[in-house]
Order: sequence, then C-alpha cells, then structure tokens
Amino acid sequence: MKMKKTENRKKMTDEELRDWYDKTSMVDQGIVRPVKMTFAKGLKIKIVSPRRLVALRLEDDTLAKIKEIAAHKGLNYSTLMRMWITERLRQEKA
Repeated sequence: MKMKKTENRKKMTDEELRDWYDKTSMVDQGIVRPVKMTFAKGLKIKIVSPRRLVALRLEDDTLAKIKEIAAHKGLNYSTLMRMWITERLRQEKA
C-alpha cells in the first residue's frame, strides 16, 4: 500500500497509523531495498558484554565536529566515538 505524497500521516489517528504500518512494507515505500544475505556455516556469534556509561569532557567545537561527521555517516555521535575508540584499541594491540 503505497502512500500518496498528498496523504499526510500526521492527520491519521493512532489506530489508522498502526494499521497503515502493519500493512505497509518499507521496501514498497522505497525507504529500504531488499538485500540478499548469506551466512557461513558454523558461524559463531560474539556475545557483547554490557556497556558502562563513561563521562567525557570535550570542547564544544570538538563535539560539534564529531556530530557533523557522525551525521554525514548516518550514525549517532556516541556510536561513532565508540567505533573510533574500539578501532584505536585494535591498532594498539597489533
């Protein structure tokens, strides 16, 4: 069920909106495209340990630049910083 551009989901009631999302595929809407995935036999899944909250003080301009880079990559800025730290730790081990 493809929604016309003139239709406005903001005008739908909660029930209508739930019904629309239940019957609508993100693929049909062109939001995402299907991807074929294959997995290796015997693939082991790494269980990630719980995360701990850490406070970090950054200058405003530094944080602004990190947020800009993260937005460009389509990531949350905290996810990007965690990725950078993990990457650097791997480099240090090598």
